[in-house]
Amino acid sequence: MENMNEMHKAKAGKYNMLLLIIGWISAILSLIAYPFIFGVIGVIMGIIVTKSGSRAGLPLIVTSIVLMGIGLIFWRTFLNYITQIF
Repeated sequence: MENMNEMHKAKAGKYNMLLLIIGWISAILSLIAYPFIFGVIGVIMGIIVTKSGSRAGLPLIVTSIVLMGIGLIFWRTFLNYITQIF
């Protein structure tokens, strides 16, 4: 029985890590394209990770909100700059 609990914790840890990676990528993408959509995805991923008992989701939530706000303010500027580069 104890062995099954350890296996469950290991799977939950991998699942949380995957959600954190998706959340951080979404938070960074909210600066470049579709800030509201990617920012909300980052916040949701952070909430799910936090609900599972990990404290690693809290910085993700705060960072997603901040980057989403910056992305919403400067989205057109970033988009024009990126299109001029390419």
